[in-house]
Amino acid sequence: MPDKPEISDLAQICAESLGLPLYRFTKFKTEEESKSNIKEITLAVLTDNEHKDGKKGLDLATILIEGCNLVRDLVNTPSNGLRPPQYAELAAEIGKKVGLKVKVFHEKELEKEGFGALLAVNRGSEEPARFVVLEHNAGKKGLDTICLVGKGITFDSGGISLKPSESMETMKCDMAGSAMVLALMRIVAKLNLPLHVVGFMPITDNMPSGKATVPGDIVKSYSGKTIEILNTDAEGRLILADALAYADKNYNPKLIIDFATLTGACVIALGEAGAGVMGTDQKAIDHLKELSEFSGDKIWQLPLWDEYREELKSPIADIRNIGTTRGAGTAKGALFLQTFIRDKTPWVHFDIAGSAFVSKPTHRYYPKGATASCVRLVSEFLIEQGNK
Repeated sequence: MPDKPEISDLAQICAESLGLPLYRFTKFKTEEESKSNIKEITLAVLTDNEHKDGKKGLDLATILIEGCNLVRDLVNTPSNGLRPPQYAELAAEIGKKVGLKVKVFHEKELEKEGFGALLAVNRGSEEPARFVVLEHNAGKKGLDTICLVGKGITFDSGGISLKPSESMETMKCDMAGSAMVLALMRIVAKLNLPLHVVGFMPITDNMPSGKATVPGDIVKSYSGKTIEILNTDAEGRLILADALAYADKNYNPKLIIDFATLTGACVIALGEAGAGVMGTDQKAIDHLKELSEFSGDKIWQLPLWDEYREELKSPIADIRNIGTTRGAGTAKGALFLQTFIRDKTPWVHFDIAGSAFVSKPTHRYYPKGATASCVRLVSEFLIEQGNK
């Protein structure tokens, strides 16, 4: 951002700082809560040009706030209010409304296409899996392609590797990455950015049953690589593996960015205040760091050292879904994902496990519960990519 902020930037900052904290999740309240006494806010400027520039900032802030609140509503909604098929239908409806090209893969298509890792997570569920593809500027030539991929576990029980019951109710938030993708695609479409942006939402829940995948099972992923599943609670990386491989193979992107509430290790490392970021595109990561100073979304880069990669080797499959030791779990999760992306494809991974859903407000923009962490940050990044 410039040393001296533009009027449009100041107007945007004012609107976001005033509007975002007003969010309340009341969908399931039978009695209406008291609303804010704030009815109207006036921003004063001196000239007609400042008025014009200020309106640009307010218009952008409105779109970003709507995107953040969409994420918050989706993530705060309990599992019984957002089953995988229902979630996919809603995503398709929102996408079509803003002019995105929409494709929804059902079970037969997922089986035919070879989404073995996604279907392995879904095996224990009563609800069928879905894979939603949202495309902005489909068919337009000469535009850079950016793929956004988000983890969509609508409820994570851990599967056969069952989680402790304490705080399991918060696992409705495990689809925050996919909600972020949906909101970003809506923002991209609303702003009509001159980019070819494609969003991917692999959606399922992770449940235990007599049909569920069990530790020790080996499955074949979309990429053709085989995965030894040693912990069914490391399921997010499985569904992302198929989605990332599909995006990379079929869209040849200039950049892939994925978002996931992926590891408890990230919460241990960074707490709830910020997200971990890793990847192979250092230039993009450095620019995201710079933009985070403007958006207020805290991010911290973690290393992807080869020593961690060694722990993902399996003696009986191409890769195992967890490391051999507990340490550096966030990096090992990211390195697992990198396996399913071509070396030539630039890639950035956000682990939002700590910041996507918080136990108490962490700062002015992050209320208790769903926060929409990093939505505005990545939006600013995409806007700048479109302006290049």
